[in-house]
This record gives sequence, C-alpha cells and structure tokens, in this order.
Amino acid sequence: MAFNFMPKLMSYLSLLLLVLSGNAFSSQASPVEQIGSEKIIQWKYYITEKFYGHNATIVAIAGIPGRLWAPYTFGTLIVGDNPVTAGPSPYSGKVGNVRGLVLISSRDGRYNYISSSLMFTNREYNGSTLQIQGTFDRPSRQASELSIIGGTRKLEDARGSAFLQTYRGSILLFILKFTYYK
Repeated sequence: MAFNFMPKLMSYLSLLLLVLSGNAFSSQASPVEQIGSEKIIQWKYYITEKFYGHNATIVAIAGIPGRLWAPYTFGTLIVGDNPVTAGPSPYSGKVGNVRGLVLISSRDGRYNYISSSLMFTNREYNGSTLQIQGTFDRPSRQASELSIIGGTRKLEDARGSAFLQTYRGSILLFILKFTYYK
C-alpha cells in the first residue's frame, strides 16, 4: 500500500501528543481543586506525530483492500506511539507517550475513533497512565472532547475529559481535565 497518508496522520498524532504534553509534568501542574481525597486536575500537553522515515511514530496497519491506507481514508487502522511534551517544540520536556489505535471511522474521512493510553514518564507520575477514547474531528480547528475512562497507579480511577485539537501541522494540542482520588 502507498504511504501518502503518513504526512497527514503524523500531523494529527503530533497534535494529540502536543496536547498531552501540557502541564502535567511541569512545575505548574497542580490540582485545580481538592475536595477531601478527591483531586480535580487540568493539564495541557502537546503530541507530535512523525508519519515517515526511520523514526516514524504512527503507521497504518490495515485498511480496505485496494484503497489507499491514509489518515483520511475510511476504514484505515493506524497504530501510534507518540511523544507527549510540555510545549509545542519536540525538544520541550517530555512527559510521556501516547500509545494506541486510530480508526478512520466516517465515510468522508473526517472523524477518527481513538483508543489510547497516555503513559507518564515524569518523576511524579512515572508509570501512571490515563486511558482515553472517543472521536476526533480531524480537519476541524475546534477541540474534540474525548473521554478519560480510567487510570492506573497515582491516577487510579481517573474520570474526565480530554480535549484534542490540531495545533500546527503534525502537532496536536491535548488538554486533560479529570478527577481522581488520592
């Protein structure tokens, strides 16, 4: 299959990583509110996608036979392992990786179903994860709201929303708002 889809897919996954790299690993990361043992958190990160080359972070693994497997082609299944950083630069502080699957789920190629885990590698949350799923409106400049359906370790039983938006090219803005119990 041709790999013409890779540049666009990389840009979408990059944005996702961009969003995830926000404040969770910066010194600014702090609870928005705390009620008893419940913490309400809001973090902002960036996801960077790389569609091709030796260090590609996203790859199409399946699609409709005879059709181009691309991030805008209905039926394409993509796997990703994208870095999440505190800022839009890929050289800003890394907070973790977002790993998972993206399915181009609308016939017009606009909507992507995402199921992924944000795996933190920073000091405070090292080894903790957030599980995220939902539909991303890829070409829109508006944020898409996805569900945070759980977490592990320090983020066990996390619940909330993840907002994913294309930031610039292959960089995604990812804002996380969730609660968990200490």
